[in-house]
Amino acid sequence: MDGHKEYLSDIIEGKKTRFVIPVYQRNYDWKPEQCGRLFDDLVEVSKTGREEHFFGSIVSQTPRGERVVIDGQQRITTVFLLFAAIRTQVEKGVVKSQEEDLAEDIAEYYLIDARHKKERKLRLKLVKNDSEAFGAILDGKDDAYIQGSNVTQNYLYFLDRIEKMDISVNELYEAIKSLCVIDITLDPKDDAQLIFESLNSTGLDLSEADKIRNFVLMNLDPELQEIYYDDYWNPVERNTDYKVSDYIRFYLSAMEAKTPAIKKVYPAFRTYTTKKFHDPDGGVLSLDTKALFEELLNYSKHYKTCIHPNTGVKSIDSALEAIRVFDASVTRPYLLNLLEYRAQGDIDDDSVSAVLWMIDSYLFRRWVCGVPANALNKVFETLHGDVLKGVSDGADYAEVVKYVLTHKSGTGRFPDNEEFLYALDTRDFYRIQNRKLYLYDRLENGSSEERVSVVKGLEEGSFSVEHVMPQTLNAQWKETLGDDWERIHEEWCHKMANLTVTAYNSDYSNRPFEQKRDMRDGFRSSGFRMNHWIGQQETWGEEQLRVRERMLEEQFLETWPLPESSYEPSKALPEVAELDSDTEFTGR
Repeated sequence: MDGHKEYLSDIIEGKKTRFVIPVYQRNYDWKPEQCGRLFDDLVEVSKTGREEHFFGSIVSQTPRGERVVIDGQQRITTVFLLFAAIRTQVEKGVVKSQEEDLAEDIAEYYLIDARHKKERKLRLKLVKNDSEAFGAILDGKDDAYIQGSNVTQNYLYFLDRIEKMDISVNELYEAIKSLCVIDITLDPKDDAQLIFESLNSTGLDLSEADKIRNFVLMNLDPELQEIYYDDYWNPVERNTDYKVSDYIRFYLSAMEAKTPAIKKVYPAFRTYTTKKFHDPDGGVLSLDTKALFEELLNYSKHYKTCIHPNTGVKSIDSALEAIRVFDASVTRPYLLNLLEYRAQGDIDDDSVSAVLWMIDSYLFRRWVCGVPANALNKVFETLHGDVLKGVSDGADYAEVVKYVLTHKSGTGRFPDNEEFLYALDTRDFYRIQNRKLYLYDRLENGSSEERVSVVKGLEEGSFSVEHVMPQTLNAQWKETLGDDWERIHEEWCHKMANLTVTAYNSDYSNRPFEQKRDMRDGFRSSGFRMNHWIGQQETWGEEQLRVRERMLEEQFLETWPLPESSYEPSKALPEVAELDSDTEFTGR
């Protein structure tokens, strides 16, 4: 490689120089905070008369008269945006230039290459969405701006700073020309991937997905990079709501039955793919990239189904949505395998639905009973593989799932009815953070075709959790509860029997029960199913609380049943447990 000091403006201005951000790079992610520091530095350079301001290094390859940027995208893009903002403010007359042709010079020297044969003749080619945002800026059409892009937001930030700055636009322009960099160009024989990893191991905050994208795309032919990015990587990003690092972590867990640490997803991915997708004709570290991308894309579709259930089968989608609202991302390695098993035609929809509702019961019962969640990673990493051992002996998939889950012990156990109902009778159901979204949605809607938007209402604040017997008792409530009011209030206040959902919590407050019941939109006329019985009561005290608790016990057992399996393995299925868990190993 070769490196030497250059003024950045001279590099950009060079004939036929076009900066290309390859598709394996992350998008432009500088924010106004970083842009503000650069702008402040430039103002200081101008005021102090410094001739040079060091602006880091740029690493690039130079095939066919282009500069393919390996490192330095953020700084280069920001300077282009600053040039674009100066041009705009001069053209609009927001700032006055001492040079009559400043705006035209900036466009010709730094922004547009009129002789270039490709695309829109821009001197900077960014990654897909960023490229569209930059093009809209240079077109000058405000209504076409992509407001969600950092490119757009930083450009707008520079417009504002230029309008308010206390130096002239010509002084700012000269300060930009003082930016110098160490310009490093790579030889064709240099390993761009290794150099990139070395540069980014000591400072830049690359996500695990950034490293993975670079690993699989960087050493491909540029045209193939574009094709694979468009056909595979970008769809994977969309399918995962652009949380690719999270997705690949669960994907690896589904493939290998072990979950890598959050900050070690990239090395785990590299090890896994090099082993599984090794291309024997392409060298020691060569990958069958197309096969890898096809698998990543395929499983990303299942991941999308987990976060946005839309299989078209109502019972499956309802169960997946319940698991999503419960915030049980720990289940995703198993769900990826289950949905792939379904896609291959190895399990019917009724069985998939049964399995998903069983997992819903498993998760909820454990939460209600306060069972530690530390065992769940291993449970859902290994569940599909354990079940397939039973299926290979001719058993039904759903029956084996029931058997495996109900035969877990220790912190992996499926709480039985006695433990479940004891927890219902004793735990505080009011202070449960976001689990209230899941709980009241399931209690209100169950399997009904007519659904109330409980989750949305609680999230937006139009619905709220209401204590029928209020948290603060006034004299009338104390009189209603009788001489033992203090014990009753302490024992029952936050139990499930005393809680419900309303759309008018602030109106209910601590009014007497009769007023809460009969007021406009009170319990008697409530649109919530769970309030119908409450609205029929003449008063509210310990007797009503006990009756409602028994009703809720029945509803809980019906909504979250304990499965019973007819399956008995011909030989004991292996159970995987950590040695430091509380699993009982005696005699095993």
